[in-house]
Amino acid sequence: MSRRVLLLALALVLAGTSSYAQSDRPTSDSFRLEWSRRPGWMRPGTDGFLYNDSRWRVTNVRVQARALDGSGRLVRETVVSVFGNSVPGVRAFFALPPLGEGETYQLEVISFDLIAREGPTREQSP
Repeated sequence: MSRRVLLLALALVLAGTSSYAQSDRPTSDSFRLEWSRRPGWMRPGTDGFLYNDSRWRVTNVRVQARALDGSGRLVRETVVSVFGNSVPGVRAFFALPPLGEGETYQLEVISFDLIAREGPTREQSP
């Protein structure tokens, strides 16, 4: 009888551990996105930045960019890739096509691949 109880307790512990590990995985809401038009003296285009608010290092991040006109109507859409890996707490860059006059972007992370869960950051000693 005690062996069954032990096996049941072990199964419950393992089930709880796996659900914890999966629950902290990032979702598309774990990222913040910003964009800005390049200054007039630079080559035309729009720069985008991804902020990783999760505890995971990710790669192959794909962003769907919807260009909207002044009335909010969809003009065009494209998917762009974020360069390199995205580390928690660090800004990553991506390039967007130039916008027309009066257009804005609506951005959303649509996919990414997990690399590793990052540990808590340590304070640097002097």
